[in-house]
Amino acid sequence: MSNKTYTCFKVSVSDHVANLVLSRPDELNTMSRDFWVELGDVLEEINRDSDIRVVVMSSTGKHFCAGMDLNAFSNGVDNIPDGKKPDHARIGEAVYRVAKELQEYISSLEKIRVPVIAAIHGGCIGGAVDLVTACDIRLASNDAFFCIQEINIGMAADVGTLQRLPKIIPDSKMREMAYTGRRMYSDEAKDAGLVSDIYESQEKMLEAANELAKEIASKSPIAIYGLKAVMNYSRDHSVEDSLEYNALWSGAMLSQKDMTEAMTANMEKREGEFNKMVDVKKFNESDS
Repeated sequence: MSNKTYTCFKVSVSDHVANLVLSRPDELNTMSRDFWVELGDVLEEINRDSDIRVVVMSSTGKHFCAGMDLNAFSNGVDNIPDGKKPDHARIGEAVYRVAKELQEYISSLEKIRVPVIAAIHGGCIGGAVDLVTACDIRLASNDAFFCIQEINIGMAADVGTLQRLPKIIPDSKMREMAYTGRRMYSDEAKDAGLVSDIYESQEKMLEAANELAKEIASKSPIAIYGLKAVMNYSRDHSVEDSLEYNALWSGAMLSQKDMTEAMTANMEKREGEFNKMVDVKKFNESDS
């Protein structure tokens, strides 16, 4: 990772685990314009850093994230005189492009090659549900709750919740939450499968999240990447197509060296020692 600083996040890396912390507690970690741009930047940095094998995403303050900062997302035409405003179709096309851009930022959580563990406390509201449903694993503290807030402000969620949440919890329950905007508290979230476990405090949850991350980071990084890629593909495709994809992945990226090391380490009752992944560079970056 570079030494770049962010206004909405704090990032630290230790023992192959990146802790990505939402860090605007006074603003309830709302998703401002800076939040979205920085989310894309920091995930790209993480994805290109071969020393990172797992991400733990957590937050600060009263709530995990209170959702979209609506003041930062006007359509840009409210102050244009009526006679000069674009027509409805052109305004709609501009809104479409903004929505697609925000969707891509959220989807980056799925597309990076390492698992992301979301450690959620307090409110996970509106756009924050989009955020955590794109993560691989979700843990929650006792005080956590989830709310598809968009219906309460007169709109439909449009950045990923309606696409991902039905594949995590039962469809009927998801529709109930989407239509009513009610809160789902931590015990119900665990029963529904939205979170793996709940903890008595944020501190206990973060401790558990980092222990889980360290365990995942001890495995072969190429095997972990393969698992993430194949599971995400299988979620969105037929069994037949997914088996084909799985076979092609294994044919291309099955590491005999890592398999030998993993089996040897198990027999010797020690942690495996695996080579790091190759750093990903952009085409315009020099090798020097």
